[in-house]
Amino acid sequence: MTRAIGVWAVLVSAALACASEPEQNEGPMTGGTAGTSSSPGASGGAAPGTAGMAAPGGTAAAPAAGSGSGPNCSALPPPTNMDDLVADFEMGTGATIQTPTRGGGFYMFNDMTGMQMPAPGMLPPATSVSRCASTYALCMSGKGFTMWGAGMGTDFAPTTGGMGAGMKQTYDASMYKGVAFWAKSNTGSTAVRVGFKDKNTAPEGGQCNAMASTGPEACNDDWGKGITFSANWQPYTISFAEIMQSGWGKAFPQFQANAVYSIQFQVAQGLDFDLCVDDLAFVR
Repeated sequence: MTRAIGVWAVLVSAALACASEPEQNEGPMTGGTAGTSSSPGASGGAAPGTAGMAAPGGTAAAPAAGSGSGPNCSALPPPTNMDDLVADFEMGTGATIQTPTRGGGFYMFNDMTGMQMPAPGMLPPATSVSRCASTYALCMSGKGFTMWGAGMGTDFAPTTGGMGAGMKQTYDASMYKGVAFWAKSNTGSTAVRVGFKDKNTAPEGGQCNAMASTGPEACNDDWGKGITFSANWQPYTISFAEIMQSGWGKAFPQFQANAVYSIQFQVAQGLDFDLCVDDLAFVR
């Protein structure tokens, strides 16, 4: 796959990690700080017992070629407009592709009851892989979570003020139909919820109660879809038209694609996981 990394892509610094760390004090639990895990509010996790639950077998795209022949590289070609590429991790970190309107970098988050690698609190390193033309992917592993689980994600827009010191901003993704990416599970198969925070479900939007962990006014009941990562690299496409809230927090009539904060990949409590995501891009 041809990699188009321009001048914006070289801005891999501590500012990327700071700009996309989970927002503090978004939930009733103690918010995470640098080097620690985050609260359900910070991660966008669901209420205890329902967090991040994915529909078993719910893959969002047709499987690629069988394991005997390796992945079908043409099953998910790179975007025609390379500005649509969010992250390919080819610089060996969790940095995203920087454009004039998009920034950030990936972060890890969890409920502080188990073990997650890489640990939250810094820009995570990417993992060396061999898939088609890709040499790096962003991976995470963990176990022992008992409240709502763990995950990884990134904000789409840079924070105001620079160096992650200001407020988060929404990103206008209304020109897109959804997102696509490659993924695999190194433990056979893993249920994952791919979630999106918009101006209604995120505490920063001011449309919900950041102090409520569940109920009709609670924040962080984000829009998403449950899928299953398999043991082989597979392409997945998720349409904004098919994502839904989980139903435990404040309900809204529709996803606000013109005011999105972030995308997150979350694994529920009680599951051991070792998974990778690569070549995340918007779909026109």
